[in-house]
Amino acid sequence: MTEIVKGADWVLTEERGPGVPEGIYGAECMTCEARSPLFDDDPLPIAVWSIHHTQDEPGHTLFLARTERHWRVVARPDPPAPPPANGGGGVAGPVFVGLMCLLTALAGLLPGLQLAN
Repeated sequence: MTEIVKGADWVLTEERGPGVPEGIYGAECMTCEARSPLFDDDPLPIAVWSIHHTQDEPGHTLFLARTERHWRVVARPDPPAPPPANGGGGVAGPVFVGLMCLLTALAGLLPGLQLAN
């Protein structure tokens, strides 16, 4: 199953399995309302249909070709992890980063202080 989009509780996937075509192909003339039949797994018949339509109706040379696929929405197999109890870290994260920056700066000053003594 190929995942297309994940949501909070749902996943949109391509439907695969026995009898499910990779694609369903069709075309329609942009000059009139003529439409080709739909064909599973093979775009060649709509190309042939388009050429025959133009032969029968000169000037009808623009077509809209479509490819359709089956999709299915299923429940998400692995629910998202719950948020941390403190709402995302609170001040602990920024305080830790600040202390690490301060210690790094002090470590750079220590060699200079030892030379002065």
